[in-house]
Amino acid sequence: MMVEMTTAELVVNYLHTLQEGGVQQLPVDESARAILREWMLAARRGVRRPATVAPPSPLPAREAPQAPAQAAAPEPPQDVAAMANYLRSAVYEESPAETPANADTEEDIPFFRPGGSNEDEVWANFERLLPTWRPLRELGTLRSTYVPPIGNRRADIMFVGDAPTYPDESERRTFAGAAGEKLDGMLRAMGLTREQVYITHLVKFRPSMPRQTTNNRPPSEREILFSRSIVELEARLVQPRVIVALGVIAARGLLQQGELPLAAYQQQGGIFCGVPVVVSHHPSYLLRTNNLGERRRLWEEMLKVMEICGLPISEKQRGYFVKK
Repeated sequence: MMVEMTTAELVVNYLHTLQEGGVQQLPVDESARAILREWMLAARRGVRRPATVAPPSPLPAREAPQAPAQAAAPEPPQDVAAMANYLRSAVYEESPAETPANADTEEDIPFFRPGGSNEDEVWANFERLLPTWRPLRELGTLRSTYVPPIGNRRADIMFVGDAPTYPDESERRTFAGAAGEKLDGMLRAMGLTREQVYITHLVKFRPSMPRQTTNNRPPSEREILFSRSIVELEARLVQPRVIVALGVIAARGLLQQGELPLAAYQQQGGIFCGVPVVVSHHPSYLLRTNNLGERRRLWEEMLKVMEICGLPISEKQRGYFVKK
């Protein structure tokens, strides 16, 4: 009897079969890793990917409730290489789960896979492929100018903003303009420069608007979801000791805890790709307030970042923005 199984169940059962046959290790390429990350993201949000495929022999048949008649799936191949191709094709041909008409479906969210046999090749492919990556271009809601990340690709500290602004796009430089000057000031107070940290955005293209000139808007949830695997790749390549989410949009995009206010994210923090996340105000906030208490709060977050990284902190630095 043909048994209906999800692709994930097929993979798990096949791996169990290999394990029972004495196989201890299997090579996993970047494409397979991306598929697994996709499943993990879907599972974390409670989305089931219900592909129906035929299980490969020698898996035993399991009793299943009667389902409406449908066309039989082709018999899967038996050798390991062919099985890998079969599983991969099953992943990309599975049917989407039923979702409300106005909801984003997780199976539509792509994963950026630049490929490469070593770290240098992955970075080179990252730079070459991302500026014209089709899924982001086809969204139709982002402008065409790519604003690349900057800084040290081996940095202990990774700063993440939400999306480029007009000055960023004009100069093709992450955190340009007045907000960038404030970020530079924060770094100087920490005894650092841009060359010593890694600075990026959740979304690498400026979100578009009708009749847009210098005005900006925050990235949408869908734009962030389409870009999130890019930031995940950056975090895994850089391997920072701490990530600083600059502003509530960046915090929501990284930590995926819903529409919480900035204060809630600041209090609870979180983890992204195994790295602790410190949530702080966006540097542009310093353009709108001269409140000494608010500036001190932001600085205390930077002191926490420095402590996580084991950076030396002088008494002068500890006393910044403290009322005399």
